[in-house]
Amino acid sequence: MSFSTLAILLTGSIMLHVTEEFLFPGGFPEWYARLIPPKTVKKTNTGFLVWINTLMMCASAFALYFGSSPHGYSVWYYVAAIAAANACFHIWGVLKLKAYSPGVVTGTLLYIPLFIEGTIQLVSSGKLPLHKAIIAVLIGIGYHIFSVIRQSK
Repeated sequence: MSFSTLAILLTGSIMLHVTEEFLFPGGFPEWYARLIPPKTVKKTNTGFLVWINTLMMCASAFALYFGSSPHGYSVWYYVAAIAAANACFHIWGVLKLKAYSPGVVTGTLLYIPLFIEGTIQLVSSGKLPLHKAIIAVLIGIGYHIFSVIRQSK
C-alpha cells in the first residue's frame, strides 16, 4: 500500500468516525458524560469535541500535503497514534459502561488496523524512526488521559 493511500484512508476514517460519533447514530457527548461524569455542571463539551475532531481532520490532511517525506510520515503517524488510542478509549468505555459507544465501530475496524499497517510500513522500513513512533504513541495515550482529567473537572 502506498503512503498516499494510507494518508487518504486515515483522513476518510476520521471523517467516518466523526460521522458515527455525531451524526449516525450520534450521541457521543451524552455517552461521554455518562462514562466520565463531570464534577461540576457544564453547559456542554460539544464545542471542544467539534474543535478537536476538526483539528484531527485538518492534521490528517497535512500528511497528504507533505506526502511521502519525513514530515508526511511523522504527521501521519502522530495522527494515527492518537486515532488508535481513541479507538482503545472507546473500547474501554464500552467495557466499562457495557453499552455501545458512538465511534467504537469505526475506531476498532478502521483506526486500529490502519495504525498497525502504518507501523509495519513506516517503522519497520526505517522511514519513521522508532523513537518518534514511541513518542507518538505516548502522545496519543497522554491526550486521552488529559481528556479524561479535563472532563472529570
